[in-house]
Amino acid sequence: MCLKYIFRLSRNMSIDYYEAASLSFGERPFSTREFTSRTASPRAAKTLSELKSRGLVERLGRGRYRLLSPSARPDRRAKEWGRAKELLLGSGLPMAWSGPSAVEIWTGGRYYVAPSFFVRLWYIDVPKESLPAWLRFLRDHRLSTNPRGRLGNKVILHPVSRLRRVRLHGEPVVPRRVVLDTIRSHRAIYANADRLVVHGPGSA
Repeated sequence: MCLKYIFRLSRNMSIDYYEAASLSFGERPFSTREFTSRTASPRAAKTLSELKSRGLVERLGRGRYRLLSPSARPDRRAKEWGRAKELLLGSGLPMAWSGPSAVEIWTGGRYYVAPSFFVRLWYIDVPKESLPAWLRFLRDHRLSTNPRGRLGNKVILHPVSRLRRVRLHGEPVVPRRVVLDTIRSHRAIYANADRLVVHGPGSA
C-alpha cells in the first residue's frame, strides 16, 4: 500500500471528537477540563456545545457532561428536513417543487421517494438565469447539491428555460398535469400514485 493512499485513507476516516470522547469516557460523566485533557480540543466548550446541539451529549451542570447512548439520542431528522425546506421556500429566488418533490406535494405527502431514511432529497425547477444565485445561496447555507456520498439534505436543481408553477398549499410547485405525466412515465417508481394526486389550480 503506497504512502499516498494511506494518507487519503487516514484523512477520510479520521476520528472525530465524539468518537474520542466515547473511547475516553464511555457513559460516565466528565468535565470540560477532562475533555480538553483527553482530546486536546483547543475549543472544548464550543465543541461540547456543538455536540449537545447535535443530540450527542447532555449537559449535567456547569462544566459537566455525559455522552448519550444511541437509544437516548433524539431523532433530529424532522427538524433538519424542516429547516432545509424553510430555507428553500424563504430564499426569495424563483423556484418550483418538481420531480419526486412535486409528487409528494400533489399527493398531500402520501407518496415520497428517497434512497434512504437518512437522506432528504429536494427537487426544484429554477430558471436558468437564476442558477448562479441558487448555487451561491445553497453554498452559503450549507445545503448540498451533490446527490451522492452524503447523508442529510440534498438539493437537486433542474434549470429550465421557462419556469412553470402554481401554488398548492401555499407552496410553488409544477402544475398538476406535469406531475401526472411524471408518474405515468415512471410507473416502476411511482406505481399508481396518480390516484392520490389531488385536484388543484391550473397552470400559471
